[in-house]
Amino acid sequence: MRDGQRLEEFYRDRRVLVTGGLGFIGSNLVRRLVGLGSRVTVIDACFPDQGANLYNLEGVLEEITLVISDIGATRTVIEHLPEQEVVFNLAACVSHVGSLHHPLRDLKRNCVSQLRFLCALAELNPGVSVIYTGSRSQYGSPLYLPMDEDHPLRPVDINGVHKTAVEEYHRILHEQGRIRYLSLRLTNIFGPRHQMMHDGQGFLNWFIRLGLQGKEIRVFGDGTQARDFLYVEDAVEVLLLAAADAECRGMSLNLASGKSITVAEAAQAVSEEAGTEWTLVPYPPERASVEPGDVVLDISRLRAALDWEPRWDFRAGLQETIAFYRMHGEHYFRPSETKPSLIRKRPI
Repeated sequence: MRDGQRLEEFYRDRRVLVTGGLGFIGSNLVRRLVGLGSRVTVIDACFPDQGANLYNLEGVLEEITLVISDIGATRTVIEHLPEQEVVFNLAACVSHVGSLHHPLRDLKRNCVSQLRFLCALAELNPGVSVIYTGSRSQYGSPLYLPMDEDHPLRPVDINGVHKTAVEEYHRILHEQGRIRYLSLRLTNIFGPRHQMMHDGQGFLNWFIRLGLQGKEIRVFGDGTQARDFLYVEDAVEVLLLAAADAECRGMSLNLASGKSITVAEAAQAVSEEAGTEWTLVPYPPERASVEPGDVVLDISRLRAALDWEPRWDFRAGLQETIAFYRMHGEHYFRPSETKPSLIRKRPI
């Protein structure tokens, strides 16, 4: 059976919860789920500067139940947890530098809220399937390349520590038989619907913004740092396949392209597609403190578990991304507006 047909059969009319569903990866996932016929609930805290954007779900808002709330506010979200069949747990604050400036805020949003949410979910919906999006930042600086899932977890920043802790919350609840989880450790996902307000959540989106505005792209260091980019449609496909495959539960798997591209090569590609220049500059001290060095992940286990290969190469994904922001950039280059409390239920 083809993947597309299998996913349609699995997700049609299935109750699916997506935390962080107004953000970058979450909104691309939600749009795909709606297209597959799922009954989707989105919970998103809409913290400032984190990327939540109502425009991300333009055209499908009437097809979902939307709850604007911190997932740790259990009194608000509790009624939406029972009867969910799949939970994609994407809620997170992901700024490495931001976590150094505000470590306790990062702890509250990433760890305390997650633990409250997971405990409530396990109590109200025992045995539910949960797909968690972890991060390559859990590994820290590489001891060897490519890094596989056995690589020691030695984060270089507070955010990486917290992402590791939350993955452990999922693992413990899984081993207690209270949920069934899979963690996907993501690295450098890019594509449409990423926030473009600041450079605190990855550098490629910021390169694209500078390029589209005709500004010079600045690459820190010598530009030889290796990175592993994956287009968001490929990431969404893996999320969907993983949730539909019960054999994957209890695992932590790398999600990446498995291909190395230097930061300078990425800057050159953006400059060619957007028509701008790039240059090398010294690392700012706070950026240097969270720089992990070369980052390339081994995806052998993911390939074997899901029989999956990336469909998008870097240049094709970059062209699609730039085309999207040429058309819709006005909705991403400034802060979006969301009401502080909103529950919009899908018509029954």
